[in-house]
Amino acid sequence: MISQKREISNWIFALELRDSKITEKNEEWANAKPIVITPLGTRVRRVLINGIISQKSVQDEMAKLTISDGTGNFYLSAFNNDFNRPGKDELNEFQINDSVLVMGRLNSFGNEDKIYFSISPELIQKSDDILQKFWSSRARYIAIRKIYAIREAGKDPESSRESLVNKGYSLYEADCALRSLKNYPDYDIQNFERVIASSPAPEKKDDEELRMKEAIINYIKQNDDNGKGCRYEDISAASKLLGFEENKVDEILNQLGSDGEIYEASLKRYRVI
Repeated sequence: MISQKREISNWIFALELRDSKITEKNEEWANAKPIVITPLGTRVRRVLINGIISQKSVQDEMAKLTISDGTGNFYLSAFNNDFNRPGKDELNEFQINDSVLVMGRLNSFGNEDKIYFSISPELIQKSDDILQKFWSSRARYIAIRKIYAIREAGKDPESSRESLVNKGYSLYEADCALRSLKNYPDYDIQNFERVIASSPAPEKKDDEELRMKEAIINYIKQNDDNGKGCRYEDISAASKLLGFEENKVDEILNQLGSDGEIYEASLKRYRVI
């Protein structure tokens, strides 16, 4: 039997993944899901992430976790029948505000306008401040090296992997840079660099904010009008009955949209992703 080389785990910020819009067919692995191409040119199938659990949902056959790394969110899902992987019951042992380290496979779905991502965990364990800082520092270093290579390659239309390697970049960094310029020529690298350079650290959520988010998400799920979305007026009225202030509801809706938890299906109608 021919052994296959194990895919690498990419140390990647949620922001880089969230801004990704391109996938390509996986030619190396039979029946494999598409490979995601990120704005920094990273080819992603497996990730290694670290962050704080900000949302948790447990259903009959599945558990979902939302993990924040300070730049955005990752979404984990596991089922009861996952073979040799952390399943629903194992994910259910973790609680909101736990810091965790996760390695897992990336799943993508969506259309030409938007791609959504979830992670099927292969390993999940509790983390601490030291591990969080180490992960963040190494992920930032990897990203910054790619950014430098992208800028260098952008100076010369004839740039090649050989010319970039001769300037001190690794083959991996050179390939990422060329892939980035090919697929994301107009990406705002400067803004990405600004975000990760600010030493992002995920913030723990207070109980009241978590209660509001959970209540609003559940209401939208339960009152989605045949796929058209839940009306803002209905969300606002239900929130008032629960004692939530209207300006705080608007703030939570905006935050849920920014975090990728919900989206506006049409004017003032919201759906859960």
